[in-house]
Amino acid sequence: MARSILNSLSTIEIVVLSLGGVVLLTVVGVVLARRIFPPREDSQFEAVADSLRVVYELIFALILAFVIAAVLDVMGNAEAVVASEATTIGELVRANDALPEKDRDRLDASVDAYVEAVANHEWETMKDGESSPQATAALESMHAEYHLVEPNGASQTETYSQALDNLTEIGSMRRERLNIAAADLPTMLRVLVVVGVFLLLVLEYRPELSRIGGLVFMGTLAMVVTAAFLLTVVLNYPFAGEVSVSNAPLKEDNLARFWSEELAYQPQPGDEKQPLTAERLEGVYESDAYGTLVLRCYDEDPPYTVRGCEPDDTRLRGVYRYHEGTVSGEIVDGVFRGWWTKGPERNDSDDDSGQVVLRLVETSDGPLIAGDWSNGYGPFEPGWDLVEIGGDTPPDLARRIDDPDSFVEAPPAP
Repeated sequence: MARSILNSLSTIEIVVLSLGGVVLLTVVGVVLARRIFPPREDSQFEAVADSLRVVYELIFALILAFVIAAVLDVMGNAEAVVASEATTIGELVRANDALPEKDRDRLDASVDAYVEAVANHEWETMKDGESSPQATAALESMHAEYHLVEPNGASQTETYSQALDNLTEIGSMRRERLNIAAADLPTMLRVLVVVGVFLLLVLEYRPELSRIGGLVFMGTLAMVVTAAFLLTVVLNYPFAGEVSVSNAPLKEDNLARFWSEELAYQPQPGDEKQPLTAERLEGVYESDAYGTLVLRCYDEDPPYTVRGCEPDDTRLRGVYRYHEGTVSGEIVDGVFRGWWTKGPERNDSDDDSGQVVLRLVETSDGPLIAGDWSNGYGPFEPGWDLVEIGGDTPPDLARRIDDPDSFVEAPPAP
């Protein structure tokens, strides 16, 4: 029932209804008690209540503190498991780049299917403490795809072994995440808290206070203890309701490549497109989708040496780590239009190369290079956005950008 309420109502609605309802019932109870049992100086109730309050308040405070600590621990464990699972999946994706080229796209696709099934379907089913059949099927498919890999050489064999270890760990972390989603406080402990709240309000009733003073005191006390109880309910289900663990780690770092369209910068009022120049575009950039990208100008005559851009330059080439990617293109009318390829063969199939367009946009958060890309000459997709990070070119990318044979110009359009 608690899960259903958390999933059906917003946190504000739950707080308002719960606090308002308990405070109202408490106030009504106080009014009825004063009418049925008018305050008397020799009230036996007050004498008994005084003797019980101190002991009971201490016991109830300990129980409530234990429950709050337990649910906070559950929430912290849930966040840690999700972060660890995302990190392990990210390591699996990095391993794909070092495995045989013929397997890379297939393996990336299997990881993509699992990540999307978890972040979309399973995040919904976990609200009710259930697993997702789609995520289960995607995990099984991922295992099947990885067991078809035939590594070449000692280096790939070691990487493949680590990938299989990561795959096993992902399954273990998923089970742990699902166990946390399905877990609940022991029924007896929850009953103790509910009964404890009721008894606390009864024992704290003070008939010697004035009518208004008694109502204010009891109403405030009801609000405080109800808020504490609500905290135990909301945090006890870390994947239900609005106050829940986010699936954002599954969309960060190198996993962002699977969400490039969703994470692409959305134009905002006040954005202003600016013309690009080679001098403005050259540099070291970071993208959510494909990691670090280095862009440089180069001599157009052999040996095509990479160099800093000059005012009259329009052609640039770049390198990024994802599948040993390269970019080559030209700035025309303030827009960079180029061709990307995957390594090491860099063939011209639609899955291994395509168009890329980069534009400079001045946003409220600063300048952004907004990038669109396509497979072959197919439709463009957003998501290759770049933020300049500056600094020296990483050594591995510096070696690759100096190799002119790894760059491919755009073939004739069909």
